[in-house]
Amino acid sequence: MNLNQPSSDPATTTQAETACGARVLITPHTPFIHFRDEIVYFCGEDCKQLYDEDPLSSCMAARLLSGK
Repeated sequence: MNLNQPSSDPATTTQAETACGARVLITPHTPFIHFRDEIVYFCGEDCKQLYDEDPLSSCMAARLLSGK
């Protein structure tokens, strides 16, 4: 999991792996959570909303259940 902070400067925008394993460009609007000393990014607001509503039905379920 990439731990880069969201950047407000488009010239320094980086890519990161999301909770589901996709790669996205990190912008100030990229949804994320703090999870066990990591920043975990989501590919979109829909995925983040699913996590917020029911974490065990989201792409984070495997990580949550594995304890990693």
